Amino acid sequence: MAQNSNSRQEHKEKKARNTFRAFRTKTILFFVTLWRLLRRYLTSLIGIALAAIFLYLFLRNIDIHEVWKHIRQGNPHWLILSMALILLNYFMRALRWRYFFLPIKKTRIWNLYITTVIGFAANTIFPLKIGEVVRPILLGRKENIGRSAALATVVIERLFDTLSVLLMLVVYLLVLVRPEQLSTEASASLGKLKVYGMMFFAGVIAIVIFLYYLKTKPTLIRAIVGRVESFLPGKISHSLDGILDSFIEGLSILHDPKLLLKIGCWSIAFWLLISAGFWAGVRAYVPDFPFTGTFLVMILLAIGIAVPTPGAVGSYHLACKIGLSRFFGVPETRAIAIALISHFITFVPVTILGVAFLWHEGLTAAKLKKIAENSASEKGAVPTAETSGPQTTG
Repeated sequence: MAQNSNSRQEHKEKKARNTFRAFRTKTILFFVTLWRLLRRYLTSLIGIALAAIFLYLFLRNIDIHEVWKHIRQGNPHWLILSMALILLNYFMRALRWRYFFLPIKKTRIWNLYITTVIGFAANTIFPLKIGEVVRPILLGRKENIGRSAALATVVIERLFDTLSVLLMLVVYLLVLVRPEQLSTEASASLGKLKVYGMMFFAGVIAIVIFLYYLKTKPTLIRAIVGRVESFLPGKISHSLDGILDSFIEGLSILHDPKLLLKIGCWSIAFWLLISAGFWAGVRAYVPDFPFTGTFLVMILLAIGIAVPTPGAVGSYHLACKIGLSRFFGVPETRAIAIALISHFITFVPVTILGVAFLWHEGLTAAKLKKIAENSASEKGAVPTAETSGPQTTG
């Protein structure tokens, strides 16, 4: 009897242990599955949350009817000109992009233009600016160019964009700024703005020196960065290595100083055209707004677009509102109206055009996402929102 009792007790304990193990396994599997789902959609959720926060800051304490009144008062001729110039930006970007490929091969402008528009449409539709990965890969397939080389051109392209925007800001703050064109608050802080201008100028010089040594003495830069990485966590250190590799690979394809000068001139002209497109949109509502004022607003818009919100919703609007109202004294409701219209003109037409090109090329949104995911899973340089620099309009 005692043996039977012990046997039943052992059986019960064994059954309880098995039940507990099964429960533990199912619990672990549940949380692993939940984490995978969260990780898959986490970036989108964060982007939506950020967009909601920025939209709240953008729209709080406003009179919707007053904003709508300002929107309807816009000069249609200036708005049409703004849209035309912004769409022209993408063709000009494609022309400039062609110079980055000259050391590799001559590329067809139509392929450059199609993939550029598709890429910027993807940036609007998807999170994390996947268009910066999609457009060089699509072009590489069309022109039979290696994926690594194609991706490297986008990294260096964004470096030129960053330098161009900073240079325009420096020139404005140190040379072109006029106190009478600024708001009372900004005019009173003109001394501080000039100090910031000097700091930005020093930053531009530092970036140029860094790029020079990165191209001529990459081993030295790797050694310096290696010392910095020794104080950083493993994941950050690995990401820094990837970014550095991207820059080195991108710079390696540019050997001709004349070519670099041409790209630099094209970059300045390109960003002046972007500024003109934004200026035309502002002129539709503020007839006396100075063209040079866009040099200051443009850096704020670039920062706003860099924030990973879907289609730059919220972040672009708030940056535009701050730039116009805080620095140039545009009434807040009018600044909000301009920001709404400017965002629409900047993102909606190119997205529609990009979708049309997707259909023409036999591509779908799912295929674009798969291209980006496959690229991200491979080792090599992958431009992201963190490494891609200013992305205002074209």
